[in-house]
Amino acid sequence: MNGRSVNPYALYVHCDGAMDYDSKNTGGVGVEIRFPDFVDLENIELPIGRYEGANIERIELEAILQGMNEVLKLFKVNARALEEVNTIIFVTDRYGLNDNDKTSPFRIRDWRRNKWCNHEGKAIKNSDLLDKIDKTRKKIYDKTHRSLRIEYGRRKFNKAADKLAKKAKKQARAKRDIAIKGVKLGKRKYDSTEVDYNLLDDKSEHFVHIFKKEPVREQWAISAEFCEGSFKGRKLSIYTDDSIERRLHRHHYYTIRIKNVFTHHVVIYKTIRERKRLVNGP
Repeated sequence: MNGRSVNPYALYVHCDGAMDYDSKNTGGVGVEIRFPDFVDLENIELPIGRYEGANIERIELEAILQGMNEVLKLFKVNARALEEVNTIIFVTDRYGLNDNDKTSPFRIRDWRRNKWCNHEGKAIKNSDLLDKIDKTRKKIYDKTHRSLRIEYGRRKFNKAADKLAKKAKKQARAKRDIAIKGVKLGKRKYDSTEVDYNLLDDKSEHFVHIFKKEPVREQWAISAEFCEGSFKGRKLSIYTDDSIERRLHRHHYYTIRIKNVFTHHVVIYKTIRERKRLVNGP
């Protein structure tokens, strides 16, 4: 899909989400269904809906799920017109979700076997939507007997779905089906990317600012940013239990000590020291 190689016998379902980072975290979902040339049906454009309280990751996953639901409806009504379609391809410009892609961050069936934890034993985010996507994918196969896959496509190939998602954001009625429950969000002091975890050391101390706390099943994902040193401005993900979460408050500054460094997060010691912001700090 990256090189725009098109299967002439495939039904393409382009899925996209759009976000406004306002006080309500307003997002929209759009889906475009493109038929092969031999199918006597007009392409379908659907501004699915407006959502509040989610984030861009959940919005993009919801777009794929809603695209799947639309395909189920489509085959129920137009099965005869779609007899020669041999493949259904869902296209997203954000994630590769194909189980056969070993580089994919979303190998859903592997995670299900691992009880929705990653290889480090940490609970993954958005397992509810990933579970629905996997079950709906199986339902489509059972009902249509078509080959089905989810592909990553560059944004320029997903423009129509993007426009539909932006249009959906403006709908009058908002859904909260995929809102994140319990998330506590604060404003960042910097606008920088994630730290390279390979550069962090066990037992090292750092001065950080806390800006988000998000429950992930029995744990908390704490988002912080470095306030000094070579990592200043970089984002850090801390996984912890309730006892440490209660001591880390949004908008506050702390010296933390790293216990273990993993691929995409750290675990810290309980010896947390609250600090005042630096005089010349953020």
